[in-house]
Amino acid sequence: ESRIAMVQENAERTGRAVMPVVADAIHPPIRCVDVVLLDVPCTGTGTFSRHPDARWRLDAGSVGDMARLQAHMLGAAADLVRPGGHLVYSTCTLEPEENEEQVMAFLDARTDYRVETTEAVPARHLDEEGRLFVTPQDTGFDGAFAARLRRAA
Repeated sequence: ESRIAMVQENAERTGRAVMPVVADAIHPPIRCVDVVLLDVPCTGTGTFSRHPDARWRLDAGSVGDMARLQAHMLGAAADLVRPGGHLVYSTCTLEPEENEEQVMAFLDARTDYRVETTEAVPARHLDEEGRLFVTPQDTGFDGAFAARLRRAA
């Protein structure tokens, strides 16, 4: 509920019309939208500096388990986006299996999508593919990854 309030406050501040939906990402109750922000569950390794105890909930299979769930969610979300629309895939982890590798596997399977860069993010926070990649050691912020994907028109 607090995340929805945060999204609504940001939408009002920026003058954007949004309709937040909290639902089962594998079986979403919506179809054909302009933009989907998919903030997937993840191992959260980018937040360890603020939540050091979180490392104790991970085990050897955590990354693989999360990557499988994320792939299902990403595939389901991709079908919601209208041609020409955007899908933003977001995590707070530093693990390549949940970030870069996840997006690369998705793009290999879904040729109707491509990474699209944005000038809304400072270039120093973008990797060579135009994806957001924030590391705590470089910024002092939590680690984060996001890829802005555009569906072909």
